Amino acid sequence: MHSDLSKDTELKIILEDISPIERNPDWVSSLTDFLEYVEGADLETRKTLEFQQKLWEENAVSGVGMGTVNISAALEDPEFRSWIAEESLKPLPESSEARITRLQAFHDEIAARMKKYTNRIAWVKICRVMAALYPRYFSTITYDLMAQECHRAWFGDSSRRPKVVTCQHDLMQRLEQLLGPVESSPKALAERMTLPWFIYEGHVQGSHTETVAEEADDKGEVKLKPLPAIQRRKGLTSIRGGIATLIKALSFVEDGVRRDELIDFLRSEFPDYRESSLRTTVNVLKNEFYVIEEHEGIVTKTTRGQLYLDTKDPRELIPIFLTRVLGIDHVLLALAKQDQTSRQLYNLLRKVNSGWTSNFMPGSIIKWLKGFDLVQNSENGLFSLTETGKEWAAQIHWEPEFLDPEDLGEESDSVDVDDASLDISSIDQSSLIKAVTASTAFSARLASQLHFGLWSHERRHFAILAGLSGSGKTLLAQRYGQALSEQFGLPADKHVFVQAVQPGWYDPSPLFGHINPLRPDNYVRSPLLDFLLQAANSPGQPFIAILDEMNLSHPEQYFAPVLSAMETGEHLRLHNEGKTFDGVPSTIPFPSNVAFIGTVNMDETTHGISDKVLDRAFTMEFWDINLQAYPNWQKFGLNEQDLARVKSCLTDLLAALETERLHFGWRTVEDVLSYLSLAQKTPEIELSQALDDVIYARVLPKLRGSESQRLHESLVKLISVLADYDLKRCRAKVESLKSDLADTGMMRFWR
Repeated sequence: MHSDLSKDTELKIILEDISPIERNPDWVSSLTDFLEYVEGADLETRKTLEFQQKLWEENAVSGVGMGTVNISAALEDPEFRSWIAEESLKPLPESSEARITRLQAFHDEIAARMKKYTNRIAWVKICRVMAALYPRYFSTITYDLMAQECHRAWFGDSSRRPKVVTCQHDLMQRLEQLLGPVESSPKALAERMTLPWFIYEGHVQGSHTETVAEEADDKGEVKLKPLPAIQRRKGLTSIRGGIATLIKALSFVEDGVRRDELIDFLRSEFPDYRESSLRTTVNVLKNEFYVIEEHEGIVTKTTRGQLYLDTKDPRELIPIFLTRVLGIDHVLLALAKQDQTSRQLYNLLRKVNSGWTSNFMPGSIIKWLKGFDLVQNSENGLFSLTETGKEWAAQIHWEPEFLDPEDLGEESDSVDVDDASLDISSIDQSSLIKAVTASTAFSARLASQLHFGLWSHERRHFAILAGLSGSGKTLLAQRYGQALSEQFGLPADKHVFVQAVQPGWYDPSPLFGHINPLRPDNYVRSPLLDFLLQAANSPGQPFIAILDEMNLSHPEQYFAPVLSAMETGEHLRLHNEGKTFDGVPSTIPFPSNVAFIGTVNMDETTHGISDKVLDRAFTMEFWDINLQAYPNWQKFGLNEQDLARVKSCLTDLLAALETERLHFGWRTVEDVLSYLSLAQKTPEIELSQALDDVIYARVLPKLRGSESQRLHESLVKLISVLADYDLKRCRAKVESLKSDLADTGMMRFWR
């Protein structure tokens, strides 16, 4: 279960468990020495080239990041050094607002003056320098994209993307609120400013929904995080206006617009475009460049999109190209060796992706590389790398892969399932069960049922976890996948995949992709398809696919190819467009090393499970909730007396409601405790009042039903429990529901 870092109690628990000097003693030590050196430098020392080179190039705050900018011309200018030195010694205002304004102005002026010496701004280096000069107000997360992600996790407002200084200041002020003021010694400052990084590394990095193209090591050094070739996007769509269109669209989006408003804006820019082309342009911004995102019909800028709009620096988008688009790393490394003709580059890209038979996609990729100043036409008619291109080519620390779809086709001989199949009995099953249940309320019997049920058939590895919402079904599936991956020494993030099922899935295309009707030469790949292709190519390794809330649509419709293939053992068919299409094979051997776990809730928003599905699944029910087994009672800071009362109240409520299956799961228990934990910080709010309010909000809304003796008895018990714990508001509501039941033969909380 992920921690909610926006909650003071949860963040403080994590912070108190981190000792920077133990986590990375070398970094803290070198940072301490560096801060002491900077603090002790007087004006004349700060003006020297030696000091400025250490400040800018040998800075111990963090690594320099990717595509590092050469700023030697600026450092060699005495005027630039003197200005930096003088500004750095000016006292800061006392008030937070004035201090942020002053620091942001200093930051922006450095960037403005740097334009005199280089055509690119060294944003990471500027932030490192600011952190070295003002360690009380800056963390060691100097790559702004990661700092913004940390800020979003800590403050929970995804629509707010503050400027760099405000972002850093907020992080450090939050630490001061939770841990108290930091001492002025370089060692104390070094430890304090590394804390956000350790939180980011352990609890934020990779957990956000936005596409991850970068990762950082344990000293804040950022590097590219490449996807395997089989999971990369096959090409980039060319859009009219290129970079200019990206910037115009982002400027229009501002704090959020409806999708139809964005399409209307694009129509005003391109009045000759068809409606389908306008929608394609929106999808390019969303799914290829990841600069916008959409929630409930509202389009907003992603963190990456906001940073690109603020800086106009391709550094924010180039990592996406290099790590998630097939062939771009090949092109940059080829040009790093020698200049190339367009024909050579096109042939290289077609070799990387053997599904391409024309120059359409290679040409689009080269066009974007030129647009982002990575590639240029030389005077001799050849293509060559720009200075920016050379810097990014140097960041490619991996050997680029070639996609060979033949390895996954019907006639493939590279994967022999019989000779290289998964041996599930090779693991220590007792150790697996212990890993699944550790620090949870899950019993060993429950975990063992799931394990044995999944793998007892030679090919049909499918389980359905049904029952109470919030009872831990998805958590159990994830814990099992993680534990199984660890048993095989495999990374869980590569071998466990969670697919949230959506309403309205009437065919397999949301799971396995489809041919793009707007671009008939393009196959729209789904994340699950890439996951299954990876599994088919690694038959000796386990893969766990979790279909969360799988009965929001009919599984027998969207899941039909898998249900059929797991029964017959035949190939899993993906399309009928020849042996391969856009790099996607027409069929793959059914990956019997994949276990599917579906979670289902049974309420009015879901569909029943048909016999066709049930006949192939091992089913487990989640209705019994043992509150005594909940492991986190002490986590929320309630005193012993209050905690005992809350625990007793929830136990009695559960007993009153469970006969009608109107009871609650672990999610509700945790929400109740979180609410009470926050409420206790306000002395005038009594426990009974807070408990009354949170039970009303989190337990009672599920009450509904038709006249029956059992429901009547359940309501009588419930009213008695509410009276025992003096929950007046809840009791009044339940009594009104009981009256509705007597008068009309039915009752609902919402009426």
